[in-house]
Amino acid sequence: MVVSSFSRLFLISCVAQRNIASSPVQAFFASNQVPTIPLHQMHHRRLSSSAVAATTSTRDDGDAFRILCLHGKGGNGEEFLKRLLPLRALLDDRLVDEKNKSDDVFARNKSIKWEALTAPYQISDSDDAYAWWTMSPGVRSFNADEYIGFDKSASNVMNAVFPNNDSSTTATECSYDLIFGHSQGAILLSALLATNIDLQRSNCSYILNGAAWPNPYGKALMSLPVQQSQHEMKKDTKMLFVMGKSDNINPIESAKQVHDCYQAAGIDVSIVYHEGGHSVPNGGDVDSERALEDVCDFILQAVSGKAKE
Repeated sequence: MVVSSFSRLFLISCVAQRNIASSPVQAFFASNQVPTIPLHQMHHRRLSSSAVAATTSTRDDGDAFRILCLHGKGGNGEEFLKRLLPLRALLDDRLVDEKNKSDDVFARNKSIKWEALTAPYQISDSDDAYAWWTMSPGVRSFNADEYIGFDKSASNVMNAVFPNNDSSTTATECSYDLIFGHSQGAILLSALLATNIDLQRSNCSYILNGAAWPNPYGKALMSLPVQQSQHEMKKDTKMLFVMGKSDNINPIESAKQVHDCYQAAGIDVSIVYHEGGHSVPNGGDVDSERALEDVCDFILQAVSGKAKE
């Protein structure tokens, strides 16, 4: 299975050399070997924040395992789903194998549904580059005093995750089973989990790829052990950090700080390391393939846990 999966991932990665557009954002994705596949072949829709909220008001998609993706600064929902194609292809193969071996466990989860939000703040004049918040020139998310526009992004995400939540009550059931954040999207996710009781009490799993310290919300993050005792944060919450040892955008020391705070709060936290930089592993070499397999293992464990509920 590994050989055939690796061959499939290699072919997907090769597509990145075709149909490269001239915009700065697309050039960035191309230089990082992001697969470019015709949209009519994609098994997803580009969803704005409002569109996601509208389509997830009820869980009417059967027993699909639902994943919400939060892109990094300079990206958008559609591009991030393309970036995740190697992971999605490998996961499809692994899911088929697991279902064949464990029919009882996986019978209730016949598919995985991927959706993504696009951040609300457009960067410069590009139609494809967005951010979850803005900052002064030269300021980074891990040392900023304020994330300008954070509240709007937080509201968009929470409305998608808990579309039927009455503000006077506490929601416990997510519309999604797993939330996958990359870079600024991972920072957003860590800040939300540190500050939002609904998310803390939910039955959702989390993947944070290329994360960094959410500085304006650092105190909330460090107080998570107290919050857990006060609000009964679910002890079975599972979180995976994916860290590139060559990441020079968000060095792994910053991500480890976030990891340690969640670990101190009693959350089931694990780490997948890879030799690459600030990117999602794409299976392009042996180390990246191994990291991709480990991420798949985490997701499949979450799928299995959902099937047993």
